Order: sequence, then structure tokens, then C-alpha cells
Amino acid sequence: MDENIKKELQKLIEYQKKDIELRKLNAVIERDAALAEKNKQEKLFNEAKQKLDECEQIAGALVSAYSELQKYVNDAEALFTELENASAETEEQLEERIKKLESVRGKISGADKKAVDLDKRSKEINRTRADAMKSGKTAQQRYRDAKDKHNDLVKTKSADVSRLSAELENLRGSLDGNMLEEYKKLDGDGKFPAVVPASTSDERKGMYNCGGCGLNLPQQSNTLLRDQGWCRCDTCRRIIVKLK
Repeated sequence: MDENIKKELQKLIEYQKKDIELRKLNAVIERDAALAEKNKQEKLFNEAKQKLDECEQIAGALVSAYSELQKYVNDAEALFTELENASAETEEQLEERIKKLESVRGKISGADKKAVDLDKRSKEINRTRADAMKSGKTAQQRYRDAKDKHNDLVKTKSADVSRLSAELENLRGSLDGNMLEEYKKLDGDGKFPAVVPASTSDERKGMYNCGGCGLNLPQQSNTLLRDQGWCRCDTCRRIIVKLK
């Protein structure tokens, strides 16, 4: 096996090891239960806030409706008083006045029922608003607790994350450009790890499997492994190495 190629592969493998280590650290941070709780409580807080906004809008509409109803009742009562005190000169006028009085009385009765309904809805909105305020405050406090806990975890991992990020940056400058591009492409295609060892199928016959997808390698790939120490998997396209 060409020593230069061997060195380049070894550097790529070292780069991948650190990449895997950094990904594991980031996975610990991203899968932190405290982070999940923080996001959950943030969602609950926003839902409570939205509910409060909705309550405010409904409350405003109820106040407006109640004001309009009160004006309607006042106008109806004034008309009722006017009709009740008016004199009728003929029997037809009296009957007409009685009809108007009954009509106004019915409107006032309907307005009373609507007022009761508005009162009921107002009480429901107040209860909903109180519940939303309570749940919002609870979510806010739990969010802060979870955020503090998650931040503590991030702090404990930050030194290692920074160290590995710096080491990867330094290694990138020494890697073969084509190999690095192929590594990134395989990673982008979901073929990670991109560099895998050849696993033994039948070492006595020099037959190997891909250490990534596990499938048997054809004779040509086995020959390349023996002669140059690496090959590409025909199935998953990973870089297969056999450095020893």
C-alpha cells in the first residue's frame, strides 16, 4: 500500500473520530431532557398568552355588546313610557298603542335574556382568563428552571466542544481536498460514518464485507483492499479501509 495514501487515510480516520466525538457531545446537549422541558414550557406559555389575548378580544366585544344592549333597553323603556302615558282618542288608536306596547315589552324581555347570556359569557371568559394566567405563570417558572438546568449542561460540555471544534478545524487544513469533499458528500447523503473498516467475510479467501452497510464486496473490491488498502462500496459508496 502506498504510504502517502495510507497517511491520508489515517488522517481522514482521525478526523472522523473527532467528528464522531463532537457529534456525540452535541447529541447529548440536543437530547437533554431539560431542553425538551424548556421547549415544552415555552410552548405552553405561548399558548396561555394566546388564550389571554383571545380573552381580551372577547371581553372587549362583550363590553361593546353590553353597551349597545343597554342603549337599546334605555331607548325601549323610554318608548314604553311614552306609549304608556300617551292618550288615545279613538278605539283604533288605543289598539295600535297596545300593540306597540306589547312589541316594546317583548323587546325588553328579549334584551333581559340577552343580558343574562352576556353575563354568563363574561363569567366564563373571566374563569378562562384566570386559568390562562395561572398556567402561564407556572409554565414561565418551569421554563426558567429548565433553561437554567440546560445552560448548566451546556457549560459543562462547552470546553470539550470548543476543543474538538478547534482540532477539527486544524485537521481540515491538512486533509486531502478531494477526500474531504467526498467525506462531506457522503455525510450529506446520510452515509455516516463515511469511512468504515473492512469486516471479515472469509479472511482465508481474502473476502470482506463493507463495514457500513454490511454487504459482501465483489472480487474486484476485495482485490483493491488487498492491493491498495481501500476501496469504495458499490452499494452505499462509503470508503472502506484495510490499513493492516
